[in-house]
Amino acid sequence: MNIETLQIPIIEQKIITEKTCEVSFNLSGKKFEFLAGQYIRVSVSKLFYSDPKGTSRVFSIASSPNDKNKISIAFRDSGSGFKRTLMELPLSSLVDIEGPFGYFMLPKDTSHPLVFIAGGIGITPLLSMIRFATEKKLTHQITLLYANRNTESAAYLEELTTIAKQNPRFLLKNQFGRIDADFIRQAIKNLDEPVWYIVGLPTMVADMRSLLSQLGVSEAKVYFEDFTGY
Repeated sequence: MNIETLQIPIIEQKIITEKTCEVSFNLSGKKFEFLAGQYIRVSVSKLFYSDPKGTSRVFSIASSPNDKNKISIAFRDSGSGFKRTLMELPLSSLVDIEGPFGYFMLPKDTSHPLVFIAGGIGITPLLSMIRFATEKKLTHQITLLYANRNTESAAYLEELTTIAKQNPRFLLKNQFGRIDADFIRQAIKNLDEPVWYIVGLPTMVADMRSLLSQLGVSEAKVYFEDFTGY
């Protein structure tokens, strides 16, 4: 898949949950191919507020590849100059999108069930996969273990709950607080069978990898992606 650079306008900026923002860009009339789970680099021409990390960031794509009209990203409001600028830019402002990047995506082999473990805003690449799998009626069996502090901070929880009712191959296991060994054992009966995907802050990802190892899950069956939370 080729890496492309597009200049496209912002069409929506909104707060979706407590301290969590979603920004969408207009793809109408543009061709931008990506696979569910991949990410992009977003760049702005100038910042409204200083930011030592500069005028660009990488974000996982939250929208489905099936949506040809827009591409959406979501992120925690960390107060960075870049994120504040992105949320305050006037609608129709042009930004540069570069990508797609990454190999964190749905496997072609559907014979093994998938277990997604998401912490907070780590849900974004998994949401893209879940949306896509549901829309295309893919035969992957997906269980999502989704951890947040509370309902107010759980991005896309309402949509995920709706998808779980519509898609018999998707199961949502929500957890307010940390995911521990007991929660995993109760949610997943045969720990050796699935392929595991983990996304979240580096400490959460490290904890989950260690926990799965202690539970006897082979490292070869665990894929992960760190969100640094800038």
